Amino acid sequence: MTRPRRPALSFGIGAAVGTVGGLIGLGGAEFRLPALVGALRFSAREAVAVNLVASFIVLAAALPFRAASVPVTVIAAHLPAVLGMLAGAMSAAWVGAGWLRRASDKLLGRLILILLVVLGTVLITEGLFEAEPVRRVGEGMVATVLVAAACGVVIGLVSSLLGVAGGELIIPVFILLFGVDVKAAGSMSMLVGMPTIAVGLTRHFAAGSVLRERAVWHATILPLGAGSILGAILGALALGLVPSHALKTGLGVILIWSAWGVFRHLPSRAPSRAP
Repeated sequence: MTRPRRPALSFGIGAAVGTVGGLIGLGGAEFRLPALVGALRFSAREAVAVNLVASFIVLAAALPFRAASVPVTVIAAHLPAVLGMLAGAMSAAWVGAGWLRRASDKLLGRLILILLVVLGTVLITEGLFEAEPVRRVGEGMVATVLVAAACGVVIGLVSSLLGVAGGELIIPVFILLFGVDVKAAGSMSMLVGMPTIAVGLTRHFAAGSVLRERAVWHATILPLGAGSILGAILGALALGLVPSHALKTGLGVILIWSAWGVFRHLPSRAPSRAP
């Protein structure tokens, strides 16, 4: 597949997605996928690797600027849950990246489609029926770490298989199981997401990977990363201005719209051979 060289478009995509990611605590991979597969013409497999790089940049750029709205002391109170989830996610991310190399582009596209629709529906539901977070896991250290680690295994597989930071799963888990406020959960998800992505990326730099192509870095990844940094900082600084329920509902709608974008670019079935 011949990919167009569109650095300006890549920068714009990075800035737009980075703003959304920095605002809620996501890497933004779901919003980036349709553009990578459609406008920039990467295959689903290639888009996963590029997405991991961009997602890591968004999280790393946004986290320090979210401290004004989410102090470090708030996150420290939930550190056992963060560390437990991180342990499970990093372990599974290594395995998932290996599976990715054996999966077909069509299968990956379908998995991405399902993920977007499910997560979009969850976010819309949470936004429309907003309620105070309630902790459903016991207060003990052992229970907290074990439950968080089990959730982290699933999140790590999703991260490396589909090229997402996993925040769309991490944030609801922290809110629904551990009773964490949505803004704190966003910052906590960044702490889990960055090391998880880093582990997955180590498996994506093998020979033949799109990340080994210098042209891809110059035309897409570097401008995408620069735009992501700008957008992530702006989104993080705007964290205190947007109501949580409105943010969740809007993101849910965008996720489902993105699912349609992925669906339109799934590989078509190969034509049958004449007898």
